[in-house]
Amino acid sequence: MIRQLADIYRAYLDCLNRQAWDELGHFVDNEIQHNGRLLRISGYREMLVKDFEDIPNLQFNIQLLVCEPPRLAARLSFNCSPKGEFLGLSVNGQQVSFTENVFYEFVGSKIVSVWSVIDKSAIEAQLS
Repeated sequence: MIRQLADIYRAYLDCLNRQAWDELGHFVDNEIQHNGRLLRISGYREMLVKDFEDIPNLQFNIQLLVCEPPRLAARLSFNCSPKGEFLGLSVNGQQVSFTENVFYEFVGSKIVSVWSVIDKSAIEAQLS
């Protein structure tokens, strides 16, 4: 089960990196929650689409992956160039590197909850 969940997660990130939004429902439950807010799949998709609009070269890269079904934790690394403001910071196309610590809860093969924290201080340090 651990291997299967990790494989599903890798396929999910591949779906995001390819921006294959029509495949999102294969990985995400219709009633998905993000940081305690019910977004439903439509709101979750809108959030992801906006992320890629704001950060055209966004790519999700696994740095660390821990799996204890039905939960999975990952440290994702990013090296990208957000347009304009990002997390309230004026990045304006500058290339920045940061990580995100994210926890997922699955029901069967679908993500039902996501808890995410981005290392904003790493970005602030690069901008100063």
